[in-house]
Amino acid sequence: MLFQLNIKNMALIRTLNIEFEEGLNVLTGETGAGKSIIIQAINIILGSHVSSDMVREGEVSLIVEGLFFVSAQEKEWINSINPDMKIVNDDETMVIRREVNKRGRNKCWVNEALVNLSVLQKIGKYLVDLHGQHSHQSLLDVSTHIDLLDRFGGDNILKNRSKLFTAYRSWKEKKRILSEINIKKEENLKRIDFLKFQLKEISDAALSKNEDKILEEEEMLLKNAEKVLGVMEKAIVALHEGGFEQFSVRDLINEVSSSMGEIAGLDPKIEQIRNNIKEVSYHLEDTVGEIINYKDKINLNQQRLKEVEERLNIINNLKSKYGNTISEISIYGEKIYKELNAIDYDDEKIGQLREQVASLEQVISQLSIKISEDRAKIAREIEKEVIKELDHLKMKNCRFKVSIIHQKDDKGINIDGKKYKIGPKGIDIIEFMISPNLGEILRPLAKIISGGEISRIMLALKSILSEVDCIPTLIFDEVDSGVGARLGEVVAEKLRNISKKRQVVCVTHLPQIACKSQRHFYIEKNVIKNSTWIKIREINGEHQVNEIARMLDGNQISEITIQHARKMLSR
Repeated sequence: MLFQLNIKNMALIRTLNIEFEEGLNVLTGETGAGKSIIIQAINIILGSHVSSDMVREGEVSLIVEGLFFVSAQEKEWINSINPDMKIVNDDETMVIRREVNKRGRNKCWVNEALVNLSVLQKIGKYLVDLHGQHSHQSLLDVSTHIDLLDRFGGDNILKNRSKLFTAYRSWKEKKRILSEINIKKEENLKRIDFLKFQLKEISDAALSKNEDKILEEEEMLLKNAEKVLGVMEKAIVALHEGGFEQFSVRDLINEVSSSMGEIAGLDPKIEQIRNNIKEVSYHLEDTVGEIINYKDKINLNQQRLKEVEERLNIINNLKSKYGNTISEISIYGEKIYKELNAIDYDDEKIGQLREQVASLEQVISQLSIKISEDRAKIAREIEKEVIKELDHLKMKNCRFKVSIIHQKDDKGINIDGKKYKIGPKGIDIIEFMISPNLGEILRPLAKIISGGEISRIMLALKSILSEVDCIPTLIFDEVDSGVGARLGEVVAEKLRNISKKRQVVCVTHLPQIACKSQRHFYIEKNVIKNSTWIKIREINGEHQVNEIARMLDGNQISEITIQHARKMLSR
């Protein structure tokens, strides 16, 4: 419920404060007094577009502030908009404040916390329904029609819808899990093929420890075999065999040893030198033997060189993929072997999920059919009631219909062999259709243009849906457009009846409506020192009598109109 509205520096308003109450609150005043500015101000805190031209001349910005009381249910809905923020206070109050400057820039607060405009618009949908020339009308939002119809249907349809919602949510979740598992299975199969290829490549290579080092050494020797062989042969000749007119190192050592033997008896030290020379001779023989053995093993086989190079290419290719060393390649092979054994196709779980999805689809299908059938019956009831209400409001040629259609969808739910788009509320797409005048085709409710016409249609709908509509505050602007005295009584009575269950704020020119109010506010325009401004005051007693009389006969108030006004108020 909107309890207090504060407006500052908006259009012709300097500062204006209004305290509304439960029941019917009416705003009256002469034409052009600025009644609609009050409605525009409410619209501003509901998140509607506002032009910077609305800022009062000479001021920097306009400010509109509203204090709302909300019920426990409304509090739950509103707080769910942003779970990280306490939108409604513990005492179930909420202050919305919006400031618009000359540049058209907005600042919005909810309980002193800055919020963006979209949050304000979401909150506004739970607080106020505005009918008339402004746009904030819940009944023009097609998405609300299905909820209104279901609430009108009562507990039976709401219980089935709750069951459908639970089944639908479970169905969507299991389908999501099944899809993820199937995708993962496809990915796993691709992964298995890839891992098997890698493991086979490593296994077929049959690598041995340090094989690469050994082969690299062999490759080096095979590539330089001729050079090594030449050097070895030269060494054998020089050290052991000698040649034509050339003595070998062995011959020279033997000759020196023989000469030393001739003088060894002269001095023990010479004998020691001769023994050392013999020792060198023995080492030389061993070394020459090693050279001969090494030389005999040198392989000039080019075929072997080719084999070694090919083997090294295989090893180096594996290194480029799986590790820098043979040890790392082996470790990687063990790793992918373990991964292969760990991959699970989860075929059993897939089978279980498919059965669960099929079972839930059957439940959803049955519930959707039942709910759709119930909605068709409820729709006919609403149509009759709305036509009856419109007839009371002198719209005898108006036709009203609840459109219920189903949309085909290959990914939807199977009903009688056909696939239909399904949502948490079922398969029905519901929209209120209207034909205000004889000969006009039925059109969506949102297509109605006339402000007074749409206000009366909304009044008719609200009259029959007031029990199930959850929005606490209804605002009617231009509801009495083109309405005479006799119809005014009907409109006034309907507004009064609605106000028994909802707070109603109504801008009106009809005294019949003003007489039904719990609170009556009079708006007037004043000019002081070449400056125009609007003020508002609550009226009762003789002031209210005078205003009702003015509404009856304009500014020509007579004793007869005064008596008529008193009589209307007494009724």
